[in-house]
Amino acid sequence: KPEEKTELKHIVFGIAASSDLWKHRKEYVKTWWKPNGEMKGAVWLDMPVNDSVSSPSSPLPQIKISSDTSSFKYRHRNGHRSAIRITRIVSETVRMLNGTESEKDVRWVVMCDDDTVFFPENLIRILRKY
Repeated sequence: KPEEKTELKHIVFGIAASSDLWKHRKEYVKTWWKPNGEMKGAVWLDMPVNDSVSSPSSPLPQIKISSDTSSFKYRHRNGHRSAIRITRIVSETVRMLNGTESEKDVRWVVMCDDDTVFFPENLIRILRKY
């Protein structure tokens, strides 16, 4: 039996966001996110915000708080400690799926920032090539 073509259900998004900027940046995510379970993923904030409770009918992905990375050593002179949190968003997104019904369908984990705008149909078209 040929493998099913890649669709939205095969993609999970890990969206990195700053709690300081979320009030404004969530508007970017709303432009491309398809609610009501059509897309899978989470927004990973560095700290809780007032509107961090999300429902299935929300126009945004579920809100999660990134794990504390303060115990990780970071010595890069020209870098930012936040880079540790950003890179961990992929593993946190995968862990979020572990043991869920959604896990079996996932082929791709897409990591982005809160100011990234996707055209989901274009993303699917590209991912189908692989």
